Amino acid sequence: MTTEKTIPDWPVAAAAGAAHSLLAENLEVDGDVSSMGPIEIMGKITGTVRAPDVVISATGRIVGNASALNLSVQGTVDGTIAAKSVAFSGTARVQAEIT
Repeated sequence: MTTEKTIPDWPVAAAAGAAHSLLAENLEVDGDVSSMGPIEIMGKITGTVRAPDVVISATGRIVGNASALNLSVQGTVDGTIAAKSVAFSGTARVQAEIT
C-alpha cells in the first residue's frame, strides 16, 4: 500500500505589473489571505496564504498553510508549505510539512 499526496492547485503566475501587497509588521490577520500578485508578509497570519510569489520577512510569521509558486522564508512558518520553489534564509524557522 502506498500513500500518495495530492499536489494542490498551484496559484496562477502573477501578471506583468501585478500590484505587490505588503502586510505590515504590526498587522495580525486571523483568516485566509490570497492575492493574484506577490505578497510580502512582515506581520502574522493565522490561516492560509495563497499567492504566486510569497516572501515571509524576518519579522513575518504564518501559522497555517502557505501555497505559492515561489516562496522565500526569512521568518517563521508553522504548518504546511506547498510551493514549486522554496528558498530558506539563515533566519528562517520552519516547522512544516513541505510539498
